[in-house]
Amino acid sequence: MTNSNSSISRHYHQLNSEQRGQIQALLDSGITSCSAIAREVGCHKSTISRGSVLQREHNYLLYEHYYADTAQIYHDKRRKNCYKRDPLKHYAVFLRMLSKRFKAKFDATSIDEFVGEFKQTM
Repeated sequence: MTNSNSSISRHYHQLNSEQRGQIQALLDSGITSCSAIAREVGCHKSTISRGSVLQREHNYLLYEHYYADTAQIYHDKRRKNCYKRDPLKHYAVFLRMLSKRFKAKFDATSIDEFVGEFKQTM
């Protein structure tokens, strides 16, 4: 299994499910060098360990094993919880709270104070 893209300079990109399967196959075949697997797949060596889960042997000793499906699940969870949130939802909460506060008592000097409090709570 050689990587046809090995001569191309590597820029950061997300692994696809085929590459995750390739990592699992290489690890299952006995190749333990993360550097060798990374060269084969075309990723950084630190990427190889993501997706490893602890397993327990019959004698109760723990070991790590890489599963492509688990790595994909971890990836999906990280992407779901990343920085991209719905800004309209966030702004709607902010405006609703601001409106409620100033309907009770309007004080233009306390807007900065409210923004600071809002940032701390969110």
